[in-house]
Amino acid sequence: MVNYEIINVFKDKTGMRLITLGYLTLFTLLLSSCMAQPQQDTYGTLKGTIGVYEGNCMPGPGVKPCEPRPISTAVFISSLTETYTEELLVKQIQSNNDGTYEVLLPPGKYSLFLGDGDRVVCTLMQCPNTCFCNPFEIVKDSTTVIDAELDHATW
Repeated sequence: MVNYEIINVFKDKTGMRLITLGYLTLFTLLLSSCMAQPQQDTYGTLKGTIGVYEGNCMPGPGVKPCEPRPISTAVFISSLTETYTEELLVKQIQSNNDGTYEVLLPPGKYSLFLGDGDRVVCTLMQCPNTCFCNPFEIVKDSTTVIDAELDHATW
């Protein structure tokens, strides 16, 4: 009832213009908020697990192979490159305590880097001709799985 009376007061003083302007403003805000959100149907998913190798991982008879321990760390996703630079950074996320991570990305080719203390590191692949850091491709409506590890072990 109060809202109705307020609208009537505005209507009496300024006519329908204020009400129409209010509806137009509301419509514009709703439309712009819908447009600002990424459309999930045009994205693909990147997910995986981050781990760390630690200790003596030297292979030998009767020695169990080393397994990476899941960790929470920064995960940096950049345009496809061989070295990390902030200018190429597309997204930065944090893996969960169990090492898992998941993020939506637009289709394209990317590199994955990991935070290791105060450094940003990667594994170079596709060498010797052209080297890229953990290269992967995101395809619309698909899931790409990239597991990555930090190496603090003795081999």
